[in-house]
Amino acid sequence: MRFNKNKYTKNMDDSDVERIRSEQIAIAFRQAFASIFPLFLGSLIVVYLFRDAPFSKYVDIWFYVMSLALLWRLALLLIYKKNPQKFSNAVWEKHFQIVMYFAAFLWGITAFFLFKTDELMDQFALLFILSGLSSIASGTLASLFGLSVVFLSFLVAPLFIVMLFHEGLEFQMMAILVVAFYALLVNASKRIHLNITSALQSKILHEKATQALALSEEQFETIFKEAPAGIFYYNTNLLVVETNVEMMQILQITLEQMIGLDLKKLPDTSLVEALNAPMNGNKGYYEGPYTSMYHQLKLWITLRTSPIYNAQREIIGGVALVTDITERMHAEEKIKHQAYYDALTDIPNRILLKDRLAQSLAHYRRSDNIVAVMFLDLDHFKSINDSLGHHIGDALLIETAKRLKSICREVDTVSRLGGDEFVILLNELGNDSHIAATKVESVAEKIHEALSTPFDIGLSEAIVTSSSIGIALATSHTLSADDLLKYADTAMYQAKKEGRNTTRFYQEKMDQWIKHRLLLENALRHAIKNNELELYYQPVIEIATKRIIGAEALLRWNHPELGMVMPDEIISIAEESGLIVSIGEWVLHEACRQFVVWRAENLSQIHIDRIAVNVSAIQFRQSNFVDNVIRIVAETGIVPSMLELELTESTVIDKIDIVIDKMNRLRAAGINISMDDFGTGYSSLAYLKKLPFTTLKIDRSFVRDIMSDEDDAALIETILSMASIFKFEVIAEGVETIEQFKFLEDHGCQYFQGYLCSKPVQVEHFEELLTHDIQRCTV
Repeated sequence: MRFNKNKYTKNMDDSDVERIRSEQIAIAFRQAFASIFPLFLGSLIVVYLFRDAPFSKYVDIWFYVMSLALLWRLALLLIYKKNPQKFSNAVWEKHFQIVMYFAAFLWGITAFFLFKTDELMDQFALLFILSGLSSIASGTLASLFGLSVVFLSFLVAPLFIVMLFHEGLEFQMMAILVVAFYALLVNASKRIHLNITSALQSKILHEKATQALALSEEQFETIFKEAPAGIFYYNTNLLVVETNVEMMQILQITLEQMIGLDLKKLPDTSLVEALNAPMNGNKGYYEGPYTSMYHQLKLWITLRTSPIYNAQREIIGGVALVTDITERMHAEEKIKHQAYYDALTDIPNRILLKDRLAQSLAHYRRSDNIVAVMFLDLDHFKSINDSLGHHIGDALLIETAKRLKSICREVDTVSRLGGDEFVILLNELGNDSHIAATKVESVAEKIHEALSTPFDIGLSEAIVTSSSIGIALATSHTLSADDLLKYADTAMYQAKKEGRNTTRFYQEKMDQWIKHRLLLENALRHAIKNNELELYYQPVIEIATKRIIGAEALLRWNHPELGMVMPDEIISIAEESGLIVSIGEWVLHEACRQFVVWRAENLSQIHIDRIAVNVSAIQFRQSNFVDNVIRIVAETGIVPSMLELELTESTVIDKIDIVIDKMNRLRAAGINISMDDFGTGYSSLAYLKKLPFTTLKIDRSFVRDIMSDEDDAALIETILSMASIFKFEVIAEGVETIEQFKFLEDHGCQYFQGYLCSKPVQVEHFEELLTHDIQRCTV
């Protein structure tokens, strides 16, 4: 029988339960060892009492067996004492049970000797021995309660039987008393067993508590010394009595400097309140800047303090926990700065600008002190950035920000929204709108003057640029920050539209123009799907034969409500909205497809042999541009040499190595390339040897005045002469008169386009030019 683990050893693990059982077995073995001699003496007394009885020989046999049983017990006890670990608890308990049960049985059968003699003293002595053995067993074997119960049963049961079946009522009554005695012994054994178990449990729990306390003290000491936060103890006089390593590292001082430090004498008094709080039984807290006594370190810390009590709950000092958050605060300030300031120029960005603008407008609504927003954009910045490199563009933006800050007041805000867009917020302009406008215009003039001064940023020549400025004044309390920014932006676009390097104040009609552009942009997104885009074709005429030998495809947009939208407006909107890539692919595909149809239908006896398509700079810069062109050529079936792509000078001057690689791949595929508007840029001659062009197209602005402007005439002669040297074909654009034609013919120009032969026409009209005598252009 085992005790109920849930009842007596709850909250103890299996190892503790097994340890208790081991202790119980050890107690039983020790008690059994001590009882060997008394039992042997008792056996001798039994032999002596019944020495003259007729059955004495049985008594002798009993004695011999009992002696052997005692020797068996002694041997088992000695083996256990020598090596308790030899067997498991269960094995030791099993052996012990067998030995004890056998002994109980031997002693129990002596009850049958009781009435074999008539000597009352002998009977009394035997009863005394059996009752004594029972009483002793209930205590010595109580550590193993199950064994105790069985032992008592073997010992008392024969006595009960003898009394019960002996003649005489008094013996039956004695049998009942034997049962009561047995119950009393079992109950006593159980109580002793519980006391033993409780004592063992308390012992184990005490040992574990002692170990835990020692471990806790060790862990606390380790935590205190190695904690990643500064900790120090101080007494009621605010003198430091103990500290850890981290605290000394935070303050960069030694243990000698820290121990005994008088906290009342700290030069920085910001900690005083938090340090004194524990003296009143309260917790203290401080977070903020702190300058240390030693080394005058500029720190940002959190300090938490709590009172320390003795056993009588009297305050004997305080404990302080210090965390150095200096790096975190610097990081947060950096993140905050990055969130509100432009990374390149270190001036306010859009977020901070809008916040300050909202505050300025709130102040304006209270005081009517007018504020203004100036939207500034550098003229031709993209060309500078593309041609000279982004690092030069960045340097120009940084220097621009410095010049703008030098012009504006401290109450104003100079910000950068991105790219080359700057916004200046001007505050405290007064209550009179005319005076405010005059002040703002004066600032704008200073900006134009400052930015027109050449920028020396490490190049061989200084960069000269200008700016377009749009201005919006807050003249209504209903205006929001977004409204004012939008109006200034609109005015800036108007300044660019009117020639750049100028200033424009916002007017209502400007907003209508912006809305018109937004309407066109949204409509353009659906133009391809709705079949609103169309290609017109302008003939290319060979001057020698006066015959149409090709065409240039030109984009037109028939808006269902607005009618025909001008080409320049289409391209401008498409480039700004990013639609130019998809529109450009459609134009290329449609032009090639139509050209293949014309060739297949053999519309004329003399086949046209080229179709020219304009390519936007944005489209050309796409990484997959060449692959898309080759794919379209394959899809439409056009002969590659009959396709001519027209590139402007601004397209090819950016990242020249990449441009040359793309152009070489196109030429390797058999596709021709022409330089459109040749002569209008400053880089053409420098790159002419490197770039694999096949054709030069003379811009119409030079052709227009060749009969009246000697410079234009000389320039065209130079271009034609140079093209002859480099073996370029030349097409003159914008030829409208016979005189222009004759000049070009006399100077060796091969081809021309212009109203002299035909303006750009729709497919049907171009086919009429090809199928009639009109194909030979009459000049």
